[in-house]
Amino acid sequence: MSDLLEFSVGGEQLPGGRLELSLDQAGALQVRHRAGAAEVVRTATVDPAVPARVLNALRSTAPGAGGGAAEARRLVAGELAWADGTETPVPGIARLLEALAGQLIQPQLPAQLPGILVQLDAVDPAEAAPAAAIGTVAGKPAYALAEAGRGFGLGELVTGGASLGGSDADAGLLPSAVALGRVGGRDLFAVGAQDGAVQVWDAATGALLHGTSGGEGAQVVAAAVVDGVPLAFSGGRDGEVRAWRAEDGKGLGLLAVNGRGASALVHAHCAGLDLVAAAGGDGTIRVWDAAAGARLHLLVGHTDRVTSLAVLSLGDQAVLASGGVDREIRLWDLATGQPLAVLAGHSATVTGLAFAELAGEPVLASCSLDGTVRTWDVYQGTGLDGWATGGAWLTALAVVRHGDRPALAVGDERGRIRLFDPAGGPALATWEPTAPATGPRPLNALAASRTSDGAELLAAGYGDGTLRVWQDGLELLQSAPDGGAVSSVALAEGLLVCGTVTGAVRCHRLVDGAPLSVPTPHTGPVTCLTIGESTLVTGGADGVVRIRGALDGAPVLRLAAHQQGVTALALGQAGPRPLLATAGGDRTVRIWDAVSGEPGPVVSGLAGPVAALAFASHGGRPVLLAGTAEGTVRAWDTQDGAPVTELAGGASGVRTLVCQEMDGEALVAAGDGQDTVRLWHLGSGTLLNEAPLDRAPLAISFTETGLFVVGPGGAVTL
Repeated sequence: MSDLLEFSVGGEQLPGGRLELSLDQAGALQVRHRAGAAEVVRTATVDPAVPARVLNALRSTAPGAGGGAAEARRLVAGELAWADGTETPVPGIARLLEALAGQLIQPQLPAQLPGILVQLDAVDPAEAAPAAAIGTVAGKPAYALAEAGRGFGLGELVTGGASLGGSDADAGLLPSAVALGRVGGRDLFAVGAQDGAVQVWDAATGALLHGTSGGEGAQVVAAAVVDGVPLAFSGGRDGEVRAWRAEDGKGLGLLAVNGRGASALVHAHCAGLDLVAAAGGDGTIRVWDAAAGARLHLLVGHTDRVTSLAVLSLGDQAVLASGGVDREIRLWDLATGQPLAVLAGHSATVTGLAFAELAGEPVLASCSLDGTVRTWDVYQGTGLDGWATGGAWLTALAVVRHGDRPALAVGDERGRIRLFDPAGGPALATWEPTAPATGPRPLNALAASRTSDGAELLAAGYGDGTLRVWQDGLELLQSAPDGGAVSSVALAEGLLVCGTVTGAVRCHRLVDGAPLSVPTPHTGPVTCLTIGESTLVTGGADGVVRIRGALDGAPVLRLAAHQQGVTALALGQAGPRPLLATAGGDRTVRIWDAVSGEPGPVVSGLAGPVAALAFASHGGRPVLLAGTAEGTVRAWDTQDGAPVTELAGGASGVRTLVCQEMDGEALVAAGDGQDTVRLWHLGSGTLLNEAPLDRAPLAISFTETGLFVVGPGGAVTL
């Protein structure tokens, strides 16, 4: 069989554009999506099980006797079905390729394939558009400006105004959004970056007040109760492993992984120490003393990515089991870091490990993409038993009690949890959530825990982003999707933590599923920022809005606002009630309670994403203004989202917007993509003036005599 497969979808089959994919037998995957003049290219490495399944299916339809083809296979979507070239029908395996492509192009959407199959390559950040904001510094009008390749800085808000400080192009922070505000008597300057980082300075003194690092991508998590305090740990393919207190999101430190990231993470208690072990894509396992932050062991032996870790505590000793893409399982003495055994038997990637008890002795259970479950003698380092489960990819494993005996809970690509006796045999039970209308979603992760009152809980994370907690086959809790497909889960006393494929971390109270604050950054570029009376609000391409304390960075709220990215933010008031407005790539505008995060009215059906929002008063009632993609400014009632008025503009999208009351009259100014500024009287909708500029209008502010406009190169007055 050929080592190259290509397929394409276009025209009627994909109204949004044309999709091309190439996959080789080694697992190198490239997807190219074209929609009009826009093109997105993503690359990834897929597990060897994927091309094996595809090629095996295609052999059955290959031309010639006995299957097999001398040349690369090219699949094309015709009017009725997939075909090989133009003649040979192709079975449903082509749908697997479509699902792969979807997970690369839009990883934030529900996934149809287990996350363990796909390892996305890092995406080079696109060159950020320039961004600007207007405020005050030391009591004087000032502006903030970020430009691609030129860094960011502050300047006096007069023509040719003096610089007030900033960065150069080599600062290491690729700015994508800026904001100015005044909180607690201090002028603040905030910068968001392409890698998701946010930093806040005292604008007058230049002192850095707080910030988040970027590139977290926290796809794996662990949890534990240490000295009576629930703690969580998170890590991803880039950056460090983070430790934080679950109840309030307070960061407790970082564990350095030397840029290798983490593909599996586990907490262990050994000899009175709380240990954290993280395995990376290079196959190396690092073990730290979590309290001291000191690395204890570097465990080397795997030749490829480690996908699963499990710990067996034995008094003052502990055994660590690790398994991965190299199909091997290794046992390690956590006290000394010495290897104990290498277990071979699986014929595909090991996806789940858990320790159980059988006849009073500890055994290790494992599952794999080869569709088998195996058990191993821990002391002898030998295989005990193994059985096939029906051909589906097995994705996760945990140990729970079923009746009065332990059972192996095994998850698979169809979203099922099947329970098996560690001694082997047919499934004891099957737990299966109701499948969505679009079909079953894969189960990506499992974690088991026993509560203080002896209840056995099993947490499951799914490809559609949902979290579920089971007890004896009953679903106790379900959490809605937020941040993409769940990639890992962890349980501790009263705490449920998960990581997602987009790098978001979610933390919930087990008793009611209520979300807890998490001190992690955006997982993509920061697209917009604003500073309120006491808070800093940031929106990102990851679709999330984060609200933090402006002076200390303490996490306050995290809102899953727009699945296709946040494009604009604004803070305002409706009487005593503080409001937050957001706009996104999904062409909606949403209004939220800025304190509780409770969602309010939603405006949909817009012609394109909104890039500018502002609150105002119209006819004595609070309204939300939005600069639309077709060049108009529209207003809606903040209470019910009903349309109020529309200000006709030009043919180009509005990119900045401001409203201010002057002499008792509300005036609206907006700048558009054709470098034109327009001024309206809000009450009557009358266009008062319009003026062309020599630069793109990025920020506008009213003065007593005219307007300040900031664009690339600095500020001008009108």
